[in-house]
Amino acid sequence: MTINPSSTPKLSGIAMKILAGYKKWHTLSRHVPKIHRYSLGVKIDDCFAGLVELVAMAQFSDVELRRKYLTAAIAKNDCLKFMLYTLYEIEGIDEKSFVALSSDIEEVGKMLYGWKNKIETTIKS
Repeated sequence: MTINPSSTPKLSGIAMKILAGYKKWHTLSRHVPKIHRYSLGVKIDDCFAGLVELVAMAQFSDVELRRKYLTAAIAKNDCLKFMLYTLYEIEGIDEKSFVALSSDIEEVGKMLYGWKNKIETTIKS
């Protein structure tokens, strides 16, 4: 099956970064020990899904709601970082994988804060 490039959705920079992080997680999650994969691994998957949802809601909402969604997305991203760190600490993933994945998540956080700050300065002026 070939995908027509004109029919694929155009994603924002932040959505592309989240997608890149999720792709790494999806590949990595197969190697997480079962005892962690079906507990913390599922929670991490849920955090990624929630983050995608909040960013999509922010992209397509008015400015006031956008601030609310971005605040929630920042909190979700911070929760995701903490869960990944916890998984690393209990030896569910190796250091190399943790560093590679957490750098994407950290970049998403910076982008979210930048987006939120831009909206707040726009509202003030």
